[in-house]
Amino acid sequence: MPTAAEPGGLLEGGGGGGGGPATSSSSTRSRPCDTCRLRKTRCVREEGQYRCVLCTFHNQPCTFLRGPTPRQRRLNKERDRASPSSSRQGETATTPASVENNNPGSAQSPQQSGTKVKSVEAPRPKILSNTLGLDLKTHAEYIGPTDYRDPFLLDLHRPNIQLNEDGSAPTTLATYSRRLDHRTVFLVHPDESTASESRRIADLDAIEATVQPLGRTLVDLYFRIVHPSFPILHKDVFISKHRLSHRHFAPSLLAAVYLVALDWQLYDSSLAGREIESIPDPAALEELAERTMAQDMRRPKLSTLEAGLLLLQRNRRIVDSGAHTHPTSSRMFTAQLVAMAQDLGIHLDCSSWSIPEWEIGLRRRLAWALFMQDRWGACVHGRPFLIQDSEWDVQPCTASDYPELVINEDGNPDINSTISIGWDLFLRHIELTHILSDVIRTFYSAAATRTGGTLDQMGVVAAVELAKPLVFRLREWHASLPPQLHLMSTKIRELCANGALHLAHASIEIALHRALIRILTPDTPSNLYDLLRSTARTKVQSAIELLGSLRPEHTAAFWGSAAAYQAAEVGSLAGLLWATADSFEEMAWCAARIEELRWALRVRGAATPFAREALRLLERDIGGLGMVNSNPELMT
Repeated sequence: MPTAAEPGGLLEGGGGGGGGPATSSSSTRSRPCDTCRLRKTRCVREEGQYRCVLCTFHNQPCTFLRGPTPRQRRLNKERDRASPSSSRQGETATTPASVENNNPGSAQSPQQSGTKVKSVEAPRPKILSNTLGLDLKTHAEYIGPTDYRDPFLLDLHRPNIQLNEDGSAPTTLATYSRRLDHRTVFLVHPDESTASESRRIADLDAIEATVQPLGRTLVDLYFRIVHPSFPILHKDVFISKHRLSHRHFAPSLLAAVYLVALDWQLYDSSLAGREIESIPDPAALEELAERTMAQDMRRPKLSTLEAGLLLLQRNRRIVDSGAHTHPTSSRMFTAQLVAMAQDLGIHLDCSSWSIPEWEIGLRRRLAWALFMQDRWGACVHGRPFLIQDSEWDVQPCTASDYPELVINEDGNPDINSTISIGWDLFLRHIELTHILSDVIRTFYSAAATRTGGTLDQMGVVAAVELAKPLVFRLREWHASLPPQLHLMSTKIRELCANGALHLAHASIEIALHRALIRILTPDTPSNLYDLLRSTARTKVQSAIELLGSLRPEHTAAFWGSAAAYQAAEVGSLAGLLWATADSFEEMAWCAARIEELRWALRVRGAATPFAREALRLLERDIGGLGMVNSNPELMT
């Protein structure tokens, strides 16, 4: 009697068939393994592999010892009530496990002679047990301390939930409370109806049909290029589920991953070698992503936040379509994501929550990605912060939050691996964002810039003193960068995302000196006046040289949504210096720098969406200033 599957092709799950175990290789290949049969999911075995994808993922034998799962009539309700349920130990309350893998591929209910029956289901994958905000059929809502529904009263009104044997909640359950620690409570709501589930499956099938047969290729491309420096997904969970079926996802997330990956289609041989007519249509995917995003936001999950953050990063979509005011590139969309994230409790410290360790790490990474999106959006759009420091209780990211890190024998990450470099880039971006927050709060907030505000009260000299600690922090940050994060630390035939980090650093310096130039007055001491303008010109020159030194390895890598605005702000400071210059020589210098910046963006714009968008923003900002272009003699 065989104990494991022989190498074979695609195995289709079925509810019927013979009752005994397989005794030949042909019958083994014609039916699913025991685990996939119990899960009622398709049994997929890759070529040359001894076990199917699911059994390989859980490192368990791929057996064919059982016959078809028996279909049982509904159990006697009194016997159900009499059967004891095991209680969860070590948690603050009996809580159901949210699992984002609910086997959507087998949506129909089994029937036998018109009588409703109940099929025995296999245990949920352990890696997804007891998670919060990842279930495809429920969504969690954080109950804040001032909510009209008092968190402590919810414990009295909502009964404790008896879990299924696999750790999941009963399928017929209505809204229930879930306490994660002594001060944190969520309400877990069922999604609208079975109609929403059928709609989800139809949307997923439409998304997969748009990219078929390249779904797996696009997923691999995404995790190779985007994920290392923007780690907002759990790679192992995503890939393992995608190998099983595309129906294991929220539609908006699947579409977003495909869309972002399509921007790097030249970096996969199978995509680069295809005729243009056989490349998936980004416009069709965008339409599906936008529609499903709106639907998913009505029942938000972590995957909805992940999808929204990914859609915000698509520089190519903004440029290629000309939709410069598209919702996914606007501040309003970020505000929606922030509000949704607060419903999901992303702004809270989840260290003590009764959820898996890997979800704690995922929540932290998502939280800091959203924090950076908010701060840079506030900077480039001139808006207040959406996330207030007093309401932000997220712990800093550590190596334990990123399970993909390669750890050496000494217990430290391998600093030269692509994953480690990308993780370090992510952490350094967070550090820079903290400095940016202080720059905006000190020099750009309403309290600082209003008439009679702090800047008016203190004057230029005191404002410069206030800026010095920020200048020192930026200098120390740059000096502390490890060699692998230096701009020119590139590898042969590998993309390098270091350029985005250095542009962000230069952009904060530009923002700081823009604020100082604006507050100069005729009463400013001449030596301080000259020093500030000279330093500002130096920062402009350095930023333009940075953009001009970007290699193809840099420009083709992942750049976030703020990159185009960061580059355009260099021209804004040059234009400000030109508009406030005291001499024709300084005006000529500023005009020359703007032309130099234009050229750096033009020669990179054809292959780099963020540079092309930055050039558009630059022309819109300073293109109509006549003296910049109308006096060639000032350019020499």
